[in-house]
Amino acid sequence: MIKSEILYEPLPIARIGVRSSDDEIVVVKDFSCFAQMIEEYISLGISNIVIPKSSPEKAIVEQMPKMLQNRIKIINDNEEIETVNRVLHDLRIEFDVKINEENNHLSFKKELPREMINNIEQVHFDMKRMAIGFNHQIQVPINIEKTINALQYLRGKSLNANSRIVMAEFEGIINQYKKIEFNALQSDIPETPSELITVFDKLINDSDYIEYSNSVFELSSPVNREKALLKIKELIRIIKSKNYLATSWDFAIKIINVWAGNLIPDSKTIASIFTSDQLPVLVNLEPARTKAIEAWKNLGFTDKPLRRDGLPYTQDNISWMPPSMGVDLLAPDSTIMHLGTAGELLKVLQSFVAKREEHIPPLLEASPTLARD
Repeated sequence: MIKSEILYEPLPIARIGVRSSDDEIVVVKDFSCFAQMIEEYISLGISNIVIPKSSPEKAIVEQMPKMLQNRIKIINDNEEIETVNRVLHDLRIEFDVKINEENNHLSFKKELPREMINNIEQVHFDMKRMAIGFNHQIQVPINIEKTINALQYLRGKSLNANSRIVMAEFEGIINQYKKIEFNALQSDIPETPSELITVFDKLINDSDYIEYSNSVFELSSPVNREKALLKIKELIRIIKSKNYLATSWDFAIKIINVWAGNLIPDSKTIASIFTSDQLPVLVNLEPARTKAIEAWKNLGFTDKPLRRDGLPYTQDNISWMPPSMGVDLLAPDSTIMHLGTAGELLKVLQSFVAKREEHIPPLLEASPTLARD
């Protein structure tokens, strides 16, 4: 039985701290709230979380809770990286974008407009995600509207004919998708990471959930879609009658993007990236990510920022402050750091100074081993 899998995507948010030795402001990306996404994964019928071999998270799988380790699948993405980098070579050359061969990070000229940087990053990230989803038949976190906007923006700015053709062909693939609604599993799972992981582990060993996972996977196929939708309704009724750690089950309307069943555009460029004959399911995880980060803030998991590889930042003694409530989500490899509005940031800093002057230990005092951007 085929089960539904999803490409792992970290949830970085910008964090600020004050170094005790010189009052210097330190800004880092914090990747410590991944566990909050498990509730969303259950709704999508996920059985395995797929981490690419090139991802820094691969190095910390053994440090994760044992139950979560069992649900992580490592795949080799070397072929996708090499192919996407080759296909987008002309675009990078035109705008003088460098790529680090060791970690695949992009670097840009200082004078390049921020909007251009954002869209070049977006296309690189999304094309790689799409290639992995296509070739490994897993769900992929992609916001279709943002992807199309980025492709159209670059096509309008590029003077290179080959780059414009690549953008148009990739947009042609994205346009093969349509939205579909289905009744997804939803629960009143306790909102602590350990309980989320425990429920996920127990649920994933249940035969009805495995069948639910298979049915969600079948939504990617136009031929099996109607049958899968009926099966999902039936399985939710069955699962709702069960009890995992006193968790009650219900359903919620979930919207995903699936292949409409039209012919895939014939293109040598696209064929070099995508080797399967069926488009993967695309899911917009941004609402779930926003919810996960709000839950993470409210539960207080903000004392020690973690790097993308799961290890704490190491440097001087730093007092870390809570994230601004207006802080934006970041793309995992984005060069942008959003810290909220000037007013919000000012309030956070004023609160920090006031507490220090009152000789009250600053909120979220860090250990002596922190901070490396």
